[in-house]
Amino acid sequence: MSVRNAKDLAQKLAEDLGLKEDAGFEYLQSCFVGGKAGDSHKYVVILDEVDRLVDMDLELLYSLFQWSMLASSRVVLIGIANALDLTDRFLPRLKSRNLKPELLPFMPYAAAQIAEVLTLKLRSLVPANSSNLPFVQPAALQFCAKKVAAQTGDLRKAFDICRRSIDLVEQEAREHDATAVLQDSPSKTPLMENINLSSPPSPRSRGQGHSKGRTMTIYTLDTAPKATIAHMARVTAQVFGNGTTQRLSTLNLQQKAVLCALAALEKRKRDMQVERTMFATPSKHNNHNAAPSIKQLFEAYSNLCKREKLLHPLSSGEFRDVVSGLETLSLVSGADGKNGSFGMPMTPSRTPSRKGKGGFGKAAVGDERKVASAVGMKELEASLEGAGGELLKDIMEGGALL
Repeated sequence: MSVRNAKDLAQKLAEDLGLKEDAGFEYLQSCFVGGKAGDSHKYVVILDEVDRLVDMDLELLYSLFQWSMLASSRVVLIGIANALDLTDRFLPRLKSRNLKPELLPFMPYAAAQIAEVLTLKLRSLVPANSSNLPFVQPAALQFCAKKVAAQTGDLRKAFDICRRSIDLVEQEAREHDATAVLQDSPSKTPLMENINLSSPPSPRSRGQGHSKGRTMTIYTLDTAPKATIAHMARVTAQVFGNGTTQRLSTLNLQQKAVLCALAALEKRKRDMQVERTMFATPSKHNNHNAAPSIKQLFEAYSNLCKREKLLHPLSSGEFRDVVSGLETLSLVSGADGKNGSFGMPMTPSRTPSRKGKGGFGKAAVGDERKVASAVGMKELEASLEGAGGELLKDIMEGGALL
């Protein structure tokens, strides 16, 4: 991860292999390819995070693959990467240079494998003849394994979830013990301790130790509370949850600006609709009227951004891409039930309107398609903290000026 360019990689290889300092391409090639007759010295080079080097398009990386495949090569090259699309991005370039490395894919861990590893780790804490699984209930462990397997299959994520679940149990145990101490105190005075107790210990305090003037429960591997499915579900919801708050936190300034403009426009249209509804019959009231079209949203977004030069607005094409991305994140939805990409409106000859004749009316597509925000105002406001927050709040509160 510290490599920045081809020179850094060459120097790092020379340093780790005990070669000449400030080695360049030519010197490495002389060491890795050919050499003196009868020289059986071999080099093994293991490159981790190869996908990072691929993104840099390093010439040395291709040279290493090429040198390792020559008949006179003295280097064995092993590349490791986590990127699932590495072969799609990297192999075509190698094939164009008549280089085709041997692939050894490692599939993500299955639920049974994750559960087995977690179980072995926990059982290593207790004697070999013990059948107790400490800290985590077996059912909760299986729940964690299935959740991780369904998402990433990453063992590191499984370890992190177990650790956080156990931390959660520890926190609950501390709070329970602190409450028990207060309940056992004759004075029952919060945040204070009755040190000069004249009464005998209560039954609750039996089997408890004394530490720094207050009674604390002493737990063992057998008696310690265990993480349950509820604890695991709580943690996995935080780790893997695709909640609105988490999705909003990943948005950039322009994406949030579009959402703020949509919220402002919806509020303005709702207020206007309420006024009209007061003087209209119920049969003429339509809830979809509050949903703006793509064209209306773009105009409102542009006007709010330009007002007092708050933010430079996107172009029409860029705006469409942003709205499409927000739809993918389920932060914006089609108000008329038409989700998906922006299509070009069909010609009237191809989509004749048969409204009133039992046929299908022309569907709203393209700029006329209506969209609605799938984010609550409170959630949106909470996500506006930080850089550009005041600017975004001005956009969201500018609906009255549209």
